[in-house]
Amino acid sequence: MRFAVAAPCLAACLVLGGSFAVAAPGEGKKNPPDPAKVFARKDTNKDGLLTLDEFKTGMKDKQLERAPQRFKTIDANGDGKVSMDEFKAGSKPKS
Repeated sequence: MRFAVAAPCLAACLVLGGSFAVAAPGEGKKNPPDPAKVFARKDTNKDGLLTLDEFKTGMKDKQLERAPQRFKTIDANGDGKVSMDEFKAGSKPKS
């Protein structure tokens, strides 16, 4: 009789236990996107440089409004194009 009651309980625990996960500290936080991957996605002509139009790719509303100023800030040498190094430097979180 004990087995007849224990077996279904054990099976239920195994099934239900697999559906519950406990996140470790720090897990569940969204990681910032990899700047190299973002750059590659935006660099539509694959020349290794972003124009302002390419920089705007994927932006919406408020981001689009601020894009020209942000682009100018990231374009460290002022050549009107953003290199991978400039993009990575401009993508670093401010501390």
